[in-house]
Amino acid sequence: METFTDDTIVALASFLSPHDMLSLALTCKRFGDKHGTKTSRSRRLAAREANKSRGSGREVRQRTEPISLMEVAARTVLQTKWTDEEKNALPRREDESWIGIYQEFLKLFRLPLQFDKLAGNNMDYVDGSTDKSKVCSNFQWGVSGSAICTNIMRAGKHYVSFQVSDGDSSANFGIIIGVMRPTTNDITSKKSCHPADNLSRFSLNDYEILHRNNIDCCLLNTHNGNGIIRSRWKRWETPDEECKSFNWEGMEPTHERSYKIGFALDLDEGTLDVYKNDRRLGTMKSGLVGEYCWVASLLSFDDEASVTIGR
Repeated sequence: METFTDDTIVALASFLSPHDMLSLALTCKRFGDKHGTKTSRSRRLAAREANKSRGSGREVRQRTEPISLMEVAARTVLQTKWTDEEKNALPRREDESWIGIYQEFLKLFRLPLQFDKLAGNNMDYVDGSTDKSKVCSNFQWGVSGSAICTNIMRAGKHYVSFQVSDGDSSANFGIIIGVMRPTTNDITSKKSCHPADNLSRFSLNDYEILHRNNIDCCLLNTHNGNGIIRSRWKRWETPDEECKSFNWEGMEPTHERSYKIGFALDLDEGTLDVYKNDRRLGTMKSGLVGEYCWVASLLSFDDEASVTIGR
């Protein structure tokens, strides 16, 4: 590898996955160490682009952002893959790793959506499959479970569809879907977990400081068509004070045994639009600020109910 220039290594590494880039960065200092002003042409260009993305209109020659070869490779790939809209939806957090952003980009826009975390005893993947895009409820009377897609939406526009299948249409009032704050806590051991109840207690503490908006979840009750919001749990004075149900223009009840609900989350405008069987119903909620992830909650009254997440 000593015979290869830095530019050649970056070109070769651009074919790797983010996981493999990280592994290669850990193998030796040449790949993983961050460097300053004495950099290769590729590293200088990447640092220059980083300065521009932070709003600097002038070119900084004497002081560049320290960046490793694998970071250059990840950023090079991103520049060739993402659209302007996707780039806007994935702003960099201060000195966040470009390898990490590349991984987030793939999860948000290229890889199939899936439920990465299950909380509640009644939740499981269909037939115990390795396919994490479809979850079902196991029959445990009155127990709530939540399936969470851990893709974190931080800005821009995002779209999702939830295909709902219910063996008994009279019981689908237990299917609730929408957005909630991301969580890094281990919630898989919770016996009963509902995003508008105990699950919102696991929101990241950073949101207390970073975002004035205190809506920790915004959900659609598919049976009645109404919305449910839960404000930040640390501000509760009484247990039920901040969990609110609300009506919105365009809301429709759903009593079918099979249907599709779509959401369009626009974090630039702060709106959450709802679609039913590809027909737009309207804007369910506005004023949303901060970061969210998709979530589906099933209340076990019917052991045949299932929800599939997709784009």
